[in-house]
Amino acid sequence: MVSQREVVNVASPLDSARILKFYRPLALSWLLMAIESPISLAIISRRPFAEAATAAFLVMMSLALWIESPVIDLLSTSTTLSKDRQSFLAIRRFVWSLMGLVTLIHFLVVLTPVYGVVSQILGLPYEVAKTARPGLAALLLWSACIGWRRFLQGVLIRNGETRRIGQGTWVRLITMGTVGLTLHLFSKLDGVLLVAIALMASVAAEALFIEHASRPVVQRVLETDGPETKLRPQDLIRFHWPLTATTLLVLMGNPVLSFALARAPSPTASMAAWQLAFSLLWLTRTIVFALPEVVISLRANGRFDAVLRRFSIGVGLGASGALLLLHFTTLDGWFLRKVLDAEAHLVEPARLALLVCAPLPLIGAIQSYYRGILTSEHRTRARLSAIVVGSVVLVLSLGIGIAGRWPGVVNASVSLSASLAAELTVLWVAGRPLAAGSGLEPETS
Repeated sequence: MVSQREVVNVASPLDSARILKFYRPLALSWLLMAIESPISLAIISRRPFAEAATAAFLVMMSLALWIESPVIDLLSTSTTLSKDRQSFLAIRRFVWSLMGLVTLIHFLVVLTPVYGVVSQILGLPYEVAKTARPGLAALLLWSACIGWRRFLQGVLIRNGETRRIGQGTWVRLITMGTVGLTLHLFSKLDGVLLVAIALMASVAAEALFIEHASRPVVQRVLETDGPETKLRPQDLIRFHWPLTATTLLVLMGNPVLSFALARAPSPTASMAAWQLAFSLLWLTRTIVFALPEVVISLRANGRFDAVLRRFSIGVGLGASGALLLLHFTTLDGWFLRKVLDAEAHLVEPARLALLVCAPLPLIGAIQSYYRGILTSEHRTRARLSAIVVGSVVLVLSLGIGIAGRWPGVVNASVSLSASLAAELTVLWVAGRPLAAGSGLEPETS
């Protein structure tokens, strides 16, 4: 286990072995969370009306994750700012406010006539929208549980207790698998509602575990006196809102992709094939999402930027290489057919999407490195600028594909790749001077 002293001690050397020791539990946590999607699809594919249910699962998760976006970056905010008693208490009050806000938004979007408006805007087939709604209702407290868990995970990361995060994800995955399998075997619930109940149970179980596991660390933080300058609510908002806006735009990409897929030839099949491909793509992409917190915790005011950059690129190359290996050995097709029980006509479009998206883990790893640099320097608005550019590219590219009547998965794959490449370009321009040690001051406004 990495101690807090090891994390912050700038005198000790930083090499790949030490980074890996810190990174491994975080990456494992992301990987285990990503496995939830294949488990869900494996259950849905074995229930009646599998194609429509698979498309509905895409819609359900896209909307749930988008609503969740204000709380996702509490991990980075907590990792960066939870330094002492006063900071912890200020962030905790902020977290409770956000939890209430996202729960209210979820209620309004899913359980009022707003849902019909959202479905019309996205152009969802009636059967897909109808099937997704009960699952979304079951996920009412999804965002609140995730917000509380990510806040406490940030405290653990800042204090080097990354092992606890991996343990919590095991609790989540085991709960999800147990509840999902039990309902699959002994209930007649619709597949989407079934997996939504399992997912809700899993995030609640993980939040409870992290609440318990973090208590000793929280107690140490509460016993730590901070500087006389207090962390004010406006300081928190100034730091966190660009992260929230960034994630909001990132996750807006999922509903936007659903919008484009709903206007493709054979919309339900296109949405189902994309969800199948995305579940496998997500397994390889998620391991790079742990890198920003690694960079924030270990860069030591820029002293170790070079070794962290090499490590991040290595992770990305490994993940992208794994996708290419799966494709050219046709193991991706085997996984789709045998594990996910995908319908035969959906397999080849899904494989094509995976091939086009193979560079995305590498792009994401480099993005994560620069996001970590920018966040540690309090340059969170630069991250927002990057995703604004990426979002514009995504919309324009999808529009070209819709106008050209491209196959749905081709349009989604090409557009997502172009979007993330554009975002990386902006992050590189903003983060490179900081990584090079230019001495620029953090933003203060």
